[in-house]
Amino acid sequence: MQNTFNIIDFGAVGDAVTLNTHSIQAAIDACTETGGGTVLVPQGEFLTGTIMLKSNVELHLAATARIISSMEEQDFDPDVNIGRRGLICARHANNISVTGLGTIDGQGPRFLEEDDFQGDHVLLPLQEFRPKLVDLEGCFDVLFRDVTLWRASSWCLHMTGCQRVNVQSIKILGQLRGPNNDGIDPDSCRDVHISDCHIEAGDDCIVLKTTDYGAVAYGACENITVTNCTMISRSCALKIGTETFADIRNVVFQNCVIRNSNRGMGVWSRNGGTIENILFQNIIVETRLFSDEFEQTRKRKWWGKGEPIFVTAEPRRETHLGKPGPIRNIRFDQILAEGENAVYLEGSEDCIIEGIAIRNLKYTMKQRSPYPGGVFDTNPTARGVFPHPTPALFCRYGKNISLYDIEIEWSAPLNKHWKQALYGEHLEDLSLVHFRGAPAAGENAIELKHVNKLSVEHSKARPGTETFLALEDVEPSQLFVVGNDFSEAGTAIRFTDGSKPEYFAAANRMPSPK
Repeated sequence: MQNTFNIIDFGAVGDAVTLNTHSIQAAIDACTETGGGTVLVPQGEFLTGTIMLKSNVELHLAATARIISSMEEQDFDPDVNIGRRGLICARHANNISVTGLGTIDGQGPRFLEEDDFQGDHVLLPLQEFRPKLVDLEGCFDVLFRDVTLWRASSWCLHMTGCQRVNVQSIKILGQLRGPNNDGIDPDSCRDVHISDCHIEAGDDCIVLKTTDYGAVAYGACENITVTNCTMISRSCALKIGTETFADIRNVVFQNCVIRNSNRGMGVWSRNGGTIENILFQNIIVETRLFSDEFEQTRKRKWWGKGEPIFVTAEPRRETHLGKPGPIRNIRFDQILAEGENAVYLEGSEDCIIEGIAIRNLKYTMKQRSPYPGGVFDTNPTARGVFPHPTPALFCRYGKNISLYDIEIEWSAPLNKHWKQALYGEHLEDLSLVHFRGAPAAGENAIELKHVNKLSVEHSKARPGTETFLALEDVEPSQLFVVGNDFSEAGTAIRFTDGSKPEYFAAANRMPSPK
């Protein structure tokens, strides 16, 4: 029979006032010294500082149990950097778990300025010290199941260099106006499975990264699955990066619902590592703008401007941290999306994104916020936030880009900044198949510049389209146009220099002569 160690038997008092750090730690130490077992947190509210989990220990919280974070810096591990201090910690422990229907409470709102419920900008911290709720490093065979992680003051569940991790059926109820309030951060981890979770976070909900520390100590982040989760985020719900000091690869996100969020799915390369072999599949996403860039200071604004999909490879603002690494072999499939800004795919002159495919996307541009829009946000970069017309899909500096079965709709009232269904430039080998969409404003449904090797097949112009395909600096000998229905457009294809070159075209239904 498994050993069970009740923290009450080691002197813990669940009155939300008594500091129980030593009592809880004594129960954990006794458990691991006898070969392992369960440390039980029973009914009550147990105030504590850093608790260090040990090998072969299950920390089990009864449904009526609550572990409460101290707010005093001296109650946390003094031997680690202030940015790596946490409430529940483990270092190089094996076979550890945190289970049960109880709650781990970070007391996050007490670390921030008071919420006056006016606006949706970031609430500023009252102090530098804001401990993570859970911080694990170098652990094998880790399980989190059923617990509620409540109002972390900083990152909620951070795992560095951990392997064979399962996070199942937990709830993360963070601070939607709290800075750095990430949900789950696998950092240079391997073989991680996150499933059936609900996450509300002021920052990213689930974000894979390779920080500078994690990259040096543990290397790549790889072999990750995220399934059956629901999320709300003021930053990005499902994210890779921005910290990419080592490779991130072999990742599947599927069967998720993202709502009332700033960004939906994102891939950022900023620091040299390669990002490759990533699948996003069967996802419903709803995004909007939060806080107005031109009314709030940088410290009070959120990154992101309502993009359901965001892929970017660009140097970080701090150029000494190196150039971005490659992004390649990224797939988005079966996506239903609403948002206020473009599906955004952009590399840079020095780092072309490659092998990006979006299949079976229905995207409805719909204004849900009171903010004006008309800006792109590439933070953290030197460009930062800048004005830009807003297409439904935006693509620049890409190679082998495939857009298959894309349907674009515009919901009234139309934002004055909304323009083309697709705008792209500096692309090589772009394939459009079953693309349906009209412009929100202007004459061009699709506008492309500086494209080498373009294929447009089985696509359909929508009513309200003056020109379906407007081309500038596109080599006619590399243009393939087959099986399209251009009948609803005023003009099927127009070269913006006024020329009428020959290109391969077959079986297209053309507009009626005027």
